[in-house]
Amino acid sequence: MNLNTLRATTFIATLFALVFSLGASAVELDDRHALDGVKTGKALFDIASGNPNAMVTILDIVGETIDGLKRQGVEPQIVIAFRGPAVRFLSGDSSRIPPEHAATAMELATRIEQLAARGVRIEACGITARMMKMDNATLVKGVQPVANTFNSLIGYQAKGYALIPVF
Repeated sequence: MNLNTLRATTFIATLFALVFSLGASAVELDDRHALDGVKTGKALFDIASGNPNAMVTILDIVGETIDGLKRQGVEPQIVIAFRGPAVRFLSGDSSRIPPEHAATAMELATRIEQLAARGVRIEACGITARMMKMDNATLVKGVQPVANTFNSLIGYQAKGYALIPVF
């Protein structure tokens, strides 16, 4: 097992443990202390993981984040910026997806379409696409190609978005 696979596996295991431990609590949890007085929750998820299983999990958590903000009276404004190895799995061209990840890539495309329908802006790095020789026209529905997601990270943070790095 290489170091990246080990990191991704550890990350996924930690996320699942966290989600399941929170679900086991008899007390309804909230975020009222952090969200007190907050009307709009601006978040920028920076996804660079090359692990499609981790990406699906992260997108599920983004959905839960949106639900949690709304439940607590905060209007979410969410952007997801995919860059680096993550961009490969945004292609609608199945020949670009390793066969062992085809089913997961389809799940990922479904999650992306669902989040886009909820108003989430989803971006793919044009530099990465160019380096991978990907045609931006083949990106899955709901993904917007941008010139450079580093510029997106700079711009959205300057506009008050909280950066949430996911590697």
